[in-house]
Amino acid sequence: MKNLNSIYLSLGSNIGDRADNLTKAIVKLSKKMKIVKSSSIYETEPLLFENQNSFLNMILEVDYKGSPDQLLESIKIIENDMGRESTFRYGPRLIDIDIIFFNNYEVNQDNLTIPHYDWKNRLFVIEPLYEVLELELNKSEYKINGQKVKRVGNINL
Repeated sequence: MKNLNSIYLSLGSNIGDRADNLTKAIVKLSKKMKIVKSSSIYETEPLLFENQNSFLNMILEVDYKGSPDQLLESIKIIENDMGRESTFRYGPRLIDIDIIFFNNYEVNQDNLTIPHYDWKNRLFVIEPLYEVLELELNKSEYKINGQKVKRVGNINL
């Protein structure tokens, strides 16, 4: 899978009430775009900086009428409004929203890369994405050795 002709966002949280953080982010996103479909919530051990709480992650398929840059700007406003603070790369986050795919676009800018530069190496993106796409996941196609995710629930939209 190289690119997709829809918009997919990855949401993650590992500070505070993680499920509530995801729910609040979805409510805020739904004011800017249509939520088409959502994955289950997956619990994930931290990947690159391990000395932190586990994450709750999920994927949303959305319908958004603006440009990739406009979507990124909306996402940053939502993250800031929710209280996300800059820490360090791969560190703890109240909410993290990443654009994984955007209508088959390819973007390579300093502040935005679409498709997301590292989605293929993150089981917490791959597994919920395959769930939303209703595809069977063949883990051998990806470099995700040792990564584990656990489906822990859903958010009713």
